[in-house]
Amino acid sequence: MIKIIQKYPLYLFLLPLFFVLHGFTENFGFIDVKEAALLLLSYLFLTLSIAGFSYFFFRNWNRASLITTFWISFFFFFGAIHEFMKQHSPIQLFTRYSFLLTAALSILFFLFIFFKRSTKPFQRFSIYLNALFLIYIIIDLSIVFWKVSHKNEKLLSTYGFARQNQYKVCDTCSKPDIYFLLYDEYGSSLSLKEQYNFNNDLDSFLRDRNFSVQAKSRSNYNFTAFSMSSILNMSFIEGIQNTKSVTAEDYANCNLLIRDNEVIKFLDAHGYDIVNYSVFDLAGNPAMVEQSFLPLKTKLISDRTLFAHMNKDIGWLLITRWPFKLFSSNDYMKHKENNIMFQQRVVDATEERQKRPRFIYSHFYMPHPPYFFDRHGNLKDETVIYNEFKTNPPASYLEYVIYVNNEIKKLVTTIQENNPSAVIVMMSDHGYREKKGANYPYFFQNLNAVYFPDKNYSTMYDSITSVNQFRVVLNKYFRQSFPLLKDSCVLLIDKK
Repeated sequence: MIKIIQKYPLYLFLLPLFFVLHGFTENFGFIDVKEAALLLLSYLFLTLSIAGFSYFFFRNWNRASLITTFWISFFFFFGAIHEFMKQHSPIQLFTRYSFLLTAALSILFFLFIFFKRSTKPFQRFSIYLNALFLIYIIIDLSIVFWKVSHKNEKLLSTYGFARQNQYKVCDTCSKPDIYFLLYDEYGSSLSLKEQYNFNNDLDSFLRDRNFSVQAKSRSNYNFTAFSMSSILNMSFIEGIQNTKSVTAEDYANCNLLIRDNEVIKFLDAHGYDIVNYSVFDLAGNPAMVEQSFLPLKTKLISDRTLFAHMNKDIGWLLITRWPFKLFSSNDYMKHKENNIMFQQRVVDATEERQKRPRFIYSHFYMPHPPYFFDRHGNLKDETVIYNEFKTNPPASYLEYVIYVNNEIKKLVTTIQENNPSAVIVMMSDHGYREKKGANYPYFFQNLNAVYFPDKNYSTMYDSITSVNQFRVVLNKYFRQSFPLLKDSCVLLIDKK
């Protein structure tokens, strides 16, 4: 074994293995072994292809392997380098892609010239890299074995239902269809008026349709995954280690809470069919589409690479200014088609008659940016969409709200005409989060309106927070006695 380490550039295989294994270890429990293995095979193919290409220039496997290692290391660890520079560099220039990419290409070019001119075998450095990655891999394997044998105590949980899970089944209740319409980042009309003097006509439309509008409603969290976990579990989340440094693991844990949430458990026990038109997986009802704002499965690993970071941060620029379409599959553009599809699916559901009652959850990624349409429903130019997505100007958001309002009005009218006995719960996961400034209280002021066919809203109250929404609904329609929780908000900040 020692002779092999001394003789062969094993690090060509060990580097991709370490990168995937380390990501698998950090996110243990959220990544399938088979999916991680497929990712590893793709990275091994990429690494060996570059090594084979480099060999034509050097005619020496050691030097070809070394230059390949530098290239692949930059590709794998660019995310870590970029985040470190953003957090610690006193000069903003050093955090820009133009500087980092130019510096990296310059270094790699000089290394290429150095290895090309050198006649040294670089045997010692090769042995060092082999030993280094072997040590790292052994450490990560040890951590994996430890995690397998110990229960993960860092998982988030919801208290209340998660611990008690006690409710009685109502066999004599009417069990109406329930439409849960979630509009991502829709700020309450009150918040839009106070911040931008925007007169939103949605509230008056909904009241005319006999909705109850909770004007002072607030979300409990300012991030989608956490807010949806809380809404659908009717409980606050506990286990967040640091609210000012939320990690990818926290997001992944939220996905588990959403998948196995208490609302669908309750309704399933009452004979409901669960219809899922959202980006989240629900137990027994997987998402119909891919999502981009939760780094799930192997994306927890691959999102750290150079291309993933470029696509996330400057993909809009590469699409609008480059003649190539390498980055044209930017994830955020998928939401336009998703929103249109979900709208039509809900409309179709109103025309269907089923023997069992239904809980229809539709999560619309609007008026959250990107702002695809103007107020009249005309599709914007691709350059405009990406520029607005990057800068998030309030004027564009408010323009998009007018478009979204028109879509809401059409959908509400259709539901009430085709399914008049249905309950409609319309909410947003949080308010508008303008990037400029720190108007954190407005981040929580969300859309909240409900339609009860009997028009009796005595149990609703104007300042309700999202955690109590389904407690009120289930108490009313299923004769439960769930106590209301204290209405409060938790500000979350992503880890830098």
